[in-house]
Amino acid sequence: MTPAPRGRSLVWLVTGAFLLAAVVGAVLQGLVAYMVVRPIEAREARARAELAASSIAGLYAAAPVAPRGADLDSLLARQRTLHGLRPAVVFVRRQDGTLVTAPPELVHFASRWLPDSMQSADARRTEVLARRRLENHGQVLGEMLVMRRVPRGPGPTEPAFGWLLYLPIAAVLSVVLAFLLVRLLARRLRSLEALAGRVAAGDLSARVDDPNRDEIGRVAGQLDRMAERLAAARETVEMHEQQRRQLFADITHELATPLTSIRAAAETLLDPHVPLAPEERTRYVRGVLDESRRLDRLIRDLFELARLEAGATPLQLERLDWAALCRNTIERFGPRYAAAHLALEWKNGAAEAWVQADGLRLEQALDNLLVNALRYVPAGGHVHASLERVAGPRMRWRLRVDDDGPGLPPEELSRVFERFYRGSGVPGNGKHGNGSDIPVGDTSSARETAVDGGSGLGLAIVREIVERHGGAVRARGVSPHGLAIEVELPSLD
Repeated sequence: MTPAPRGRSLVWLVTGAFLLAAVVGAVLQGLVAYMVVRPIEAREARARAELAASSIAGLYAAAPVAPRGADLDSLLARQRTLHGLRPAVVFVRRQDGTLVTAPPELVHFASRWLPDSMQSADARRTEVLARRRLENHGQVLGEMLVMRRVPRGPGPTEPAFGWLLYLPIAAVLSVVLAFLLVRLLARRLRSLEALAGRVAAGDLSARVDDPNRDEIGRVAGQLDRMAERLAAARETVEMHEQQRRQLFADITHELATPLTSIRAAAETLLDPHVPLAPEERTRYVRGVLDESRRLDRLIRDLFELARLEAGATPLQLERLDWAALCRNTIERFGPRYAAAHLALEWKNGAAEAWVQADGLRLEQALDNLLVNALRYVPAGGHVHASLERVAGPRMRWRLRVDDDGPGLPPEELSRVFERFYRGSGVPGNGKHGNGSDIPVGDTSSARETAVDGGSGLGLAIVREIVERHGGAVRARGVSPHGLAIEVELPSLD
């Protein structure tokens, strides 16, 4: 069984859906943060900075002595923490140009951050939140600035706040996508369930036709192929059942015919009220003998055909010359054809024809072909046998046995190898086919004494023998009338 082609996996579909949810969540997070959160956070930062600046300026103004050194550092750090200015930086620039910052370690960046010393790149990355002049007892001591770096990207300045914003958005999107995926997968699974139910109910025409190549699509494809095979198997079983019934009917008919003749002859012989002359009694006894022989042949051929079809008779394959076997068989049938006033001719087209075959079975097949022609070709007719090589992808030998008998209509040629098949009736002394209609006890002609009635299985046995050898057999019409049987076997040359 050919495996189904692999396609994309549902794992990648689900993974892609949740990655899409993550990307969309991040984009929505950025938009919300840029358009809503950042303006709010910026206003709050400015408000805290203004409050801190006013507080520091008030402390400067109310102090008996302007804070310096460690006192100033402590003041700036305490106010920065008190008013939540992180990550903003507080700058104090005294009148003498010295700088004090909170935190103190950023003092060496102060000159670059101050507005009057910023380059264009620094100006784009810094923001002044508040600015106050510092005075003590009416004396201007310098100025104070609260500044911060402008956050990069659309997100808020606090990473923790960004994650808290992102999680609900991603969660909502994930739930929505999960709901849509579950509905989609459930609908496809329900179609598989419906298919299984219809098949279980006996509707083998049901199909899913899922075009997707993921796991569910491949299961649907396998179920469709299973339904197709089940339908084909059911048709085969029904055909075999019909053939079995027909075979039983044919066997019953074929067995009943000679038994009826035997019983009629025996009842006549045993009836004391029927006067019989010695010649008539002898004829009735001869008829009983002929019908018993016919019955014996029918039983033997049925047994032989059953063994061939079941493979119970193994072939004894060997390398043999099919041409020599055909010549010997033709010579053996010569006297029987002469007694029936028929001409049998062998056209020696090939000196040798080597095949791998069972010699006894091939001889049996040719015997059946010659007996079939002997039985149905009228007296004075001609039968030709020939063997020739056939070219093709693989070399083969073709045996052809043709005659100028009544032949068969073209529509019946394909049925000539069926069991007990008989033609529809054509002019001549008999009918070509897979059977025989010779009357009981009638010995008026030379050809009817040369061969007794057939079992109706000869050509069916030929087909089984040839097919078990890997060959083919067919029937063809001959112009203007007649029948040709062709047997092809693989060549060893």
